[in-house]
Amino acid sequence: MAGDPTYILGIHDGHNAGATLTRDGEVVASVSEERLTRRKNEVGYPAGAIREVFRIGGIGAGDLAEVAYASLFMHSSRHLIDLRPWYRVGLAEQRADRERPKDYQKDIFDTRRRERIEAVCGDLGIPQAKVGFVEHHLAHLAAAYYTAPYYTAPDVAPEKPVLGLTCDGAGDGIAGSVSICRGNEIERLAAIDRHASLGKIYSRVTMLMGMTPWEDEYKLMGLAPYADPARAERAAEPLRALIGLDKDGLTFVQMGELSTNYCYEYLLEAFREVRFDVIAGATQRFTEEMLVDWVRACVKNTGISDIVCGGGVFMNVKANMLIAQMPEVSSMYVMPSAADESLSIGACLHRYYQRSGALDHSASVFSNLYLGAEFDRREEETALAEHLDGVAAQVREPNDVDRAIVELITEGQIVARCRGRMEWGARALGNRSILAAADDLGVIDRLNRSIKQRDFWMPFAPSIKAEAAARYLDDPKDLKPHFMMMAYPARPEARPDIAAGSHPRDHTVRPQVVTAEANPDYHRLLTLFEEKTGRGAVLNTSFNLHGEPIVYSPADAIDVFVRSGLTHLALNHFLVSKRPGGGGGGGKRPAG
Repeated sequence: MAGDPTYILGIHDGHNAGATLTRDGEVVASVSEERLTRRKNEVGYPAGAIREVFRIGGIGAGDLAEVAYASLFMHSSRHLIDLRPWYRVGLAEQRADRERPKDYQKDIFDTRRRERIEAVCGDLGIPQAKVGFVEHHLAHLAAAYYTAPYYTAPDVAPEKPVLGLTCDGAGDGIAGSVSICRGNEIERLAAIDRHASLGKIYSRVTMLMGMTPWEDEYKLMGLAPYADPARAERAAEPLRALIGLDKDGLTFVQMGELSTNYCYEYLLEAFREVRFDVIAGATQRFTEEMLVDWVRACVKNTGISDIVCGGGVFMNVKANMLIAQMPEVSSMYVMPSAADESLSIGACLHRYYQRSGALDHSASVFSNLYLGAEFDRREEETALAEHLDGVAAQVREPNDVDRAIVELITEGQIVARCRGRMEWGARALGNRSILAAADDLGVIDRLNRSIKQRDFWMPFAPSIKAEAAARYLDDPKDLKPHFMMMAYPARPEARPDIAAGSHPRDHTVRPQVVTAEANPDYHRLLTLFEEKTGRGAVLNTSFNLHGEPIVYSPADAIDVFVRSGLTHLALNHFLVSKRPGGGGGGGKRPAG
């Protein structure tokens, strides 16, 4: 029927799997499977997330115009769960793998493609003709380009080109790309071979440091500023022997025989007896110089200074800060939560604009990332009744929950907030957050001991009211850091206000600037806090225990509240507070 909406389902079935539902180019819902299974960075076919985005969107599988898998090829779940067999390898394994039969890769590709089609068709009861695939880096870039706020209206700048960059570990045979984006077209100019991957170097250093690849890279970034710069510079030399820029600067290339797929043993030897902070400093320094030099060359080669960026390497907010500061860069937009969780969004949007031919992509621009579900009073009451049993707690129903939160954090309390729609992505953006006053350095130790258990060197981050942002950070290019994808130097005079929400070594912050448009309730909370204290920022960290996903439902929130040292939990309608002394007795139940 003419005029019916076009619904597209995007699926990412790899690491940190998830699903996205779009309607006529608008992202209606996007959910990571981990939020539902409660297993961090869940892998495989995201059956739960698919059901959840359908529920949020109010549709069924029969309403779909098509299903778009992100990535032409995706490994099986078993391969992605245990990385050690194919991470801890060296040149000998590289040479042995070259001897595999030529048809080996094709057989795996064909098998996995068939399995993926059968999975979604069997699950949703849809015909195979509705199932398609979007190449990995095209999905990364489509997610960044179509959601960017700067380049949406063809009547304003119909021929204005945008430089599109992707960089990650690898996907569909490449580890990065350079493209020109214009209207609904993405023209790829260059691709980085997977054997010259900057992301793979960072992830393998993460493993040899005893941390979890594809998850803990941010810990290296947080540790890096503690390294002595001269020692870090010397320690980076073995990394420079792995990859460098090609002559034209558009791609990374191997500097020798060794592929970055097989560099673990090389790195282990190169960093033998090197201090842990120096290893982190060297890896971060090398990553920053490679990205800055690459971006500079890409801008020079294309003459385009407006850039959009996608892929997991662009989760590195310190490198993003340096790129944004480059005089060659006029504007920069990084896809929020740019790693593989963004692929299902990009797959949807690429297919929509290819189907529709639309040039104006303002429908796809993110005003906020609250793309998950919200929960009603009945669901909260049920969760309290079922999960608060045996806990000495008081349950109140304030007239104004956010004002009650402000009263508590003004008094030095820590409050977990589970209100409104769930935010999508790796960053907590106020609706599934733990909040505290950002001027109190003592709160860091209390958070770590009782709840977060973060590594001692890791900083927390602030949420800043948009109208107060200029007091705390300098944003000369007006890049609007709404989604915590960019670091900024904190203004010296503002450092005391956000001491607990900034890096103690280099005084940088990874801010969430909150507008009334994006989140009226959270913006109002920050306004109330500013009226009481004169400070327009609070400390914001994700609402989860270490090693677990961010909470999704009221039941998840209460579970973490009970198992942690949290004292206060704010839901949409209720404020739950443990009684002094805790333990036993059960909580007061709300009237039903």
